[in-house]
Amino acid sequence: RRERESLDNIALPPPWKEGVFGMAGGGDTKGDVDAAIKQYCSDPALVKQALRDLRREVITVNGQILPPAHSHMELAEHLGQILHSKKLMLSVSSPRGRRAKRGMSTKRRSNYASDFGLELESDFSGTDSDASLVGKIDVGLVDVLARRLLIAASRTGTGGDAYFVVCDLFGGEEVEVVPHQSSGKVNQGTIEIIIKPNSVIIKSHAKFDIFSKPIVSESDALIQFHATTTETVTLQESRESSFITLKEKKTSMTGWRTLAIRPAFYERIPEIH
Repeated sequence: RRERESLDNIALPPPWKEGVFGMAGGGDTKGDVDAAIKQYCSDPALVKQALRDLRREVITVNGQILPPAHSHMELAEHLGQILHSKKLMLSVSSPRGRRAKRGMSTKRRSNYASDFGLELESDFSGTDSDASLVGKIDVGLVDVLARRLLIAASRTGTGGDAYFVVCDLFGGEEVEVVPHQSSGKVNQGTIEIIIKPNSVIIKSHAKFDIFSKPIVSESDALIQFHATTTETVTLQESRESSFITLKEKKTSMTGWRTLAIRPAFYERIPEIH
C-alpha cells in the first residue's frame, strides 16, 4: 500500500527549475515564473512542436472537445470560445451536478476500468454561486491556460516527464518502455482541463507498454502502465474598476505537477475446455 501511494504522488518540479527554458534554475518569484513561461512561448521552434503534439491529443475542457489549433493565437481563441460558452456555465452550475457531488464520498475513487486506469475527474459542478464564474474569465486567464497547454504538450516539458520516470522505475537492460499506440476509441481526453470555481486542473494522460528485448510483436507487452500528470492552476478574484475577473494566483506550488503511475487493470479469463 505504501509503494502504491508513492507511485500516486510523484512530485515533478516546474520545468523552469530544471533548465527546460534555457534558464540556470531558480525562478521562485512571480516575475521569474512569468518570464520563464513567456520565454518558452516566444520560441517559434518549441511552440511549433508543442502545437503539433497538441493536435495529436484529444483535449477536453469540462468534457467539451477543444478543436485543433495551428498557432498560439488560434489555441487561445478556441479556449476562449469554450470558456465563455453556455455549456461550460451549465457544467459548473447545474443542480444535477451538485446533487451528484453531495452523494459522492469525499475520498477520491479509482476507476481501473477507465480508458487510462486512473481516477476520472467527472465532478465538474460547483456551488450555487458559481453561475457567474464564466463571466469572470478574461483574456488574461485564457492566455495563461493556452500557455500551460503548450507546456503540457511539449516533449521537453511535461510531456516527457512521465516517460522518463516510467523508464527509470520499470526499464532496464532486458526490457524496453514504449509509449502505447492506441487503435481503439478513446473515451476521455488524453489532456483534460477541468474548470472549477477556485482552480483549473490540467491532466495529461499516457500509457506505456513494457516489452522484453528484442521486441517481436506489439501484442507481446509484459505489462502496461497508465500515467497521469496533474497541474493545478490556482485562481483568485481581482477587481478592476467595477469589474471582477479571475486571475492566476501565484503560490509556492505554482508550476509543480503530480505524476501518478498505476498498472493497467487485467481480468483473468477462464479457460474453456
